[in-house]
Amino acid sequence: MLGQLNQVLGLIEDLQAVNTQGVAPMTHAGDLSLRLRADDVTEPDRRDDYQRAAPAVSHGLYLVPRVIE
Repeated sequence: MLGQLNQVLGLIEDLQAVNTQGVAPMTHAGDLSLRLRADDVTEPDRRDDYQRAAPAVSHGLYLVPRVIE
C-alpha cells in the first residue's frame, strides 16, 4: 500500500509542477452547457396547511428540541 500511496503523491507533485498561469478555471473537462427550464411556480403555497399539524411553529419555522449543547 505504501508504494501505491507514493505513486499517488508523485502524481500530485507532477500536477503541481505544471504552469497554469493564465489558464481560466473550468467547471467541466468538456464544453458542456446545461439545459435550463423556466423557473415558474407550479405548486400552490401550502406551508400553513403543512405546519398546522406540527407540534411547534414560530414565524413559519418548525421548532424542534435542541440536540447539541
